[in-house]
Amino acid sequence: MYTMADYETKTQNAYLNISGSPSPKLRLFSTLAYNKSTGEYDQVVMPDVTDRSGFDLSHQTFEFNDMHEYSNMDYSMIQVSLGLSYKLANDITFTADGEYADLTDDAGYVYGIESGSLYVVRSGVRFDF
Repeated sequence: MYTMADYETKTQNAYLNISGSPSPKLRLFSTLAYNKSTGEYDQVVMPDVTDRSGFDLSHQTFEFNDMHEYSNMDYSMIQVSLGLSYKLANDITFTADGEYADLTDDAGYVYGIESGSLYVVRSGVRFDF
């Protein structure tokens, strides 16, 4: 005995990348990304097996009443990054970039709402050999 339930997801993504070199030594780049995802289960209705087992199962629970609720997802995320690389010498390049990401969770059931933002700043020196 079993039942069937559908799980439907919808995802939309958009990306924009821009890169350019205003001078032979300098390269600039940026990215803008957006993601929107939703997903949901149909309600699960299991067949009643208590009358088919031949013994009393009244102490058992075979309910899946809330399963479709805690399996839902609904979130969006936006990411923005900017960066540069500057050639100091033939084999040495300075790099710097920053990124911002913002997640909005509108259906946090199992783990709770997981909305939040992230800021990252990186820099370094690259040696080519």
